[in-house]
Amino acid sequence: MDRCYKFIVSLLVLTYVLVPKNQVLALDIDSRNNQGIPAVQIKSTTQQKREVISITSDEMLLLSKLVTGEARGESYEGQVAVAAVVINRVKDSRFPNSIKDVIYQKNAFSVVKDGSINMQPTENAYKAAEEALYGLDPTNKAIYFWNPDIATCQWIRTLDPYMRIGNHVFAK
Repeated sequence: MDRCYKFIVSLLVLTYVLVPKNQVLALDIDSRNNQGIPAVQIKSTTQQKREVISITSDEMLLLSKLVTGEARGESYEGQVAVAAVVINRVKDSRFPNSIKDVIYQKNAFSVVKDGSINMQPTENAYKAAEEALYGLDPTNKAIYFWNPDIATCQWIRTLDPYMRIGNHVFAK
């Protein structure tokens, strides 16, 4: 019995030392197991994402529609950047505090004016919006973006862009 006990303790110590620190063991009753014996599942802490703002599923859909329209033809990074700008505006006290109100703010986005906000969102646009929601921001907190080749608003040209991703430039 003493040898068995030492073996089990040694095994537990080795397991603790060898299992990466970012993994958490969680007990879960396996529903397929009629005996009710707990099954061990490993859940990585990297799977536990936190939203930078809280939004509804309707707002997520609206954000992905905006990305589809505003970032058509842009790289995935460019799509994430467009979504990040909207989220940064929600977080900024100078702008409305909801996705819907930021997107529909007068003259804020050309896709609202031209109706392309109603396009079916692409899968990539939805993923890009989701990544921005979980904190990915390739713009480093920009609150404005525009395509300098086609922008018609003279006011936007008074801003000083500090980076470019694809066809869009970004400013704070």
